[in-house]
Amino acid sequence: MKLQKILFSFDGRISRRTYWLAILALIVAVQVLTVAPFLLESEKAAVLLLALTSQFIWLLSLWPILAVGSKRLHDRNKNGWWLLVFWLLPFALFCGGFSIYLFDDPRTGRSGDFLTGSILIFASLPPALWGIVELGILPGTKGTNLYGADPAQQLT
Repeated sequence: MKLQKILFSFDGRISRRTYWLAILALIVAVQVLTVAPFLLESEKAAVLLLALTSQFIWLLSLWPILAVGSKRLHDRNKNGWWLLVFWLLPFALFCGGFSIYLFDDPRTGRSGDFLTGSILIFASLPPALWGIVELGILPGTKGTNLYGADPAQQLT
């Protein structure tokens, strides 16, 4: 499978090896592009450039991350929408937990709720770990499934 199809198409299946290589390459690329502004001479320019570009870079990397994850789920004979459970749910629980924990309202004197925030933060772990196991550890289905031919058989 060509690199363009691996990174930008939601069709087909990919193996665990291809999944991990693509995710590693995306992480390295995003980190390099995020850190690159700090190599400039002026620290102010680096911070400004980083602030302007880092969110845009992460947003651009979202499509390939979703495409790679979706194809990996296809190899497991699962719909790509499972990524919502594996990535969006843990992210929402984690952010919600921190918001509740850090909440501070000077008008009413209320401060954050450590227990509720901690419960939500820890509740984000099981779906995230399940996603790591499902996407990166468990083998794909043998033979052809609803989403195409077995990527292990295409190599031989």
